Amino acid sequence: MEFVKLERKPVDEKGAIAIEAVAAKQSVGELLEEFRQTIVQAKNLEADATWEDVDAAGSQAMGVEAFRELKRDFVVNHLVAEAMRQLEIHAALTPKIHVLEYPDASSDYRVDLSVVEQPQLRLSSYEPVTVHADMIEVTDMAVATRVADVLDRYATYEDADPKPIAMGDVVLVDVDTQQDDQLVGKLSGKHRVLAMDQDAMPKPFLEGIVGMEVGETRKVEFAVPRPRGISEEDVDRYISTVTMIAQQRKIEVELTDEWVRAHYPSVENVEAFFEEARKDVAFDIDNLNRDRVAHLANVELEKRLLGSIPDEFYQASYRNLMDKFERDLAKQGKTLDDYYEEEKTNEQELSVKMLIQSGESLKQGFALEALFDGRSMELTDEEISDAAARFFGDRDDVETLERKGRLKLVQSMAKRSKAMAWLVETANVLPE
Repeated sequence: MEFVKLERKPVDEKGAIAIEAVAAKQSVGELLEEFRQTIVQAKNLEADATWEDVDAAGSQAMGVEAFRELKRDFVVNHLVAEAMRQLEIHAALTPKIHVLEYPDASSDYRVDLSVVEQPQLRLSSYEPVTVHADMIEVTDMAVATRVADVLDRYATYEDADPKPIAMGDVVLVDVDTQQDDQLVGKLSGKHRVLAMDQDAMPKPFLEGIVGMEVGETRKVEFAVPRPRGISEEDVDRYISTVTMIAQQRKIEVELTDEWVRAHYPSVENVEAFFEEARKDVAFDIDNLNRDRVAHLANVELEKRLLGSIPDEFYQASYRNLMDKFERDLAKQGKTLDDYYEEEKTNEQELSVKMLIQSGESLKQGFALEALFDGRSMELTDEEISDAAARFFGDRDDVETLERKGRLKLVQSMAKRSKAMAWLVETANVLPE
């Protein structure tokens, strides 16, 4: 491709490179001809179909304006890619492109763009980090709690002789809880089994149903302090309509060798059952300890980061985090307004929170990549495919990832994972 002008301007205060690219009319004509042939093949037109035929077919399929923009974008994307190749510029973020006209084969075509390259970052040290954390240990109490939780899933309930409800009882209730005339799902339900000494419902609610009789319906008004409350009056207020269906008696499981073999055929007896529970607890605690060390180690590594990160990266990181947050809410059938209402927060508070989180995540990710590069780590094809499977679900090879345009992103994620593994394995962990 021939350019009559291709100029790279100095990096601005935000870390972006401005480029002015003017493609020669001959190159514009060649790109338009390539577009024409692409549409001819896609629409099964005659090989010598005229532009009028091509425009008519495309406009019929997607509308005149949309097809016109598609033609423009085809030319612009090829032009931008070639301009950056010739200038040896590698965009780390999607370039910002500005055009004033639609391309025409009879004239040169100008495109202005702003490109941000990967920042040149390094660490002040590439040695292992030191973190302070008290590691969780496997205790007999933790194992006993895990066994009790398992047995509790097999417990059954039967009706008990009715009496006035007291703390410590187990009851069966219908409960409808409202806040500002809106149903609160987590505090409502039909035929809910409630233990009066547990936290399935707020303590003020449990205190409000003490003394109820089986068959009685009562309206209970109660308040729960807000997590970010700053005064005694900063509470959430609820009104629950409660119908006491039955007094319940919990039938505990008797843990015997016979029960173990009946429910867990691969386990021989009670002693082996406890050993399996200990292994499960140890596995969970190892993961918790590793996650904690990973977080603290990444924070310490970030402190070593040297160099400047362009503002556009912070903006992109913030947008990505907000987009993911909204997608996660949508999966729950919720909107941002629902979140603001439930959490008693607002757009400004959420925005500040997301800005802080996205900034920390951005810097910690760059620190890991700097560690990877600074220690001359290398990726295998298998590690790249593993990363592709984790992040995209498909275990594609390098060639497939490159064809899909995912290779750079997957390589970046794989680098961070490998650097994080080294960081955790070598971290010097001292007591708090």
